[in-house]
Amino acid sequence: MPTDAPPDQEATDPFRAREPVDDEVAVEILSSGEIQVLGRMPWTSNATFLVDVTHPDTGDEPLLQGVYKPGRGERPLHDFPTGLYRREAAAWELAHQLGWGLVPPTIIRDGPFGEGSVQLYVPCDYEQHYFTIREDPDRFDDLRRLAIFDLVANNTDRKSGHVLAGLDGHLWAIDNALCFHHQFKVRTVIWDFAGQPIGEGPTNDMVRLLEEGLSPNLARLLDAFERDAVLARVRAVVKAGELPVDASGRRVPWPLV
Repeated sequence: MPTDAPPDQEATDPFRAREPVDDEVAVEILSSGEIQVLGRMPWTSNATFLVDVTHPDTGDEPLLQGVYKPGRGERPLHDFPTGLYRREAAAWELAHQLGWGLVPPTIIRDGPFGEGSVQLYVPCDYEQHYFTIREDPDRFDDLRRLAIFDLVANNTDRKSGHVLAGLDGHLWAIDNALCFHHQFKVRTVIWDFAGQPIGEGPTNDMVRLLEEGLSPNLARLLDAFERDAVLARVRAVVKAGELPVDASGRRVPWPLV
């Protein structure tokens, strides 16, 4: 992995507050703006960089910040093919098609270290994570929706720290690279809703997805087996009408946070 990115300690004012931005605007800027690497994000197993994304035409002051994950920085896995960054983008496309707004806008593009994903950076309270957020009864619907999303996306690594309380008041799910395997591999810390009804709203959203089929943007990021598996999981969740129970007690990631 290249080492010419600025070290974390040299990044000046790396995280900046900003007003919420529309998804379509975020996608446009992330896709076409100039990328400047500020530093490497700490505590990540794969190369992950905080970046500024400047105006695509003038290259003036930064408009947005993003999290850039180049394919060159991925550690090989025995149970997932290379190109995990594509699954980050697929998770955004699935959440976007469902209308659930759980995943920050994420695109695929070339960057300073080659092709990778760039996800909108979401300012958040880093003292919060799933095990603290779940204590807030006002988050019930959002967390249940995330549990459903991870079941449909087949998330094999939903740690507590991958659930963020955004300063914009929204719940956000990040680090979605280990999703969409055609074999059922769900591992998550979100088992508090086991046995509870899916709910009318999420059910209607999933039925609509089945009627529409996967969006072209999502379909092109998955292979044929993975596309079929997504639809099969959606059908199974809708038919069951409730979230499953982990009878084994072993479908959790490690570390938990």
